[in-house]
Amino acid sequence: MPNKDTKMQNPAPRPEPMDKPGFLGTFALGLKVWAREMGRLMTRQAKLHEARQLEQRLREETALFAKLESTPGPERELSLRQIEMLKFEIARLTRERDESEPRPAGRR
Repeated sequence: MPNKDTKMQNPAPRPEPMDKPGFLGTFALGLKVWAREMGRLMTRQAKLHEARQLEQRLREETALFAKLESTPGPERELSLRQIEMLKFEIARLTRERDESEPRPAGRR
């Protein structure tokens, strides 16, 4: 029959410590993190570029609509639909960008 002193002297086995990755493992992890961040940066820049192009196209289409405003016809209606579509796409891109950007911890 084991006594209480024996149980205290033989504690439960400790789990093995995790092996450290070493230089190459740390370097590989750093490259993965860098690649992920570069991907995020490139995606963000591409979306900003697309939004700028759509805004430029909206300005051009608005100028064309101003010229066609006094003349009825299919070109005027097409221009009006194009303006509405461009506004919708710009709003969608802006909403996606705002949702994907991290917010500061105090402002949720």
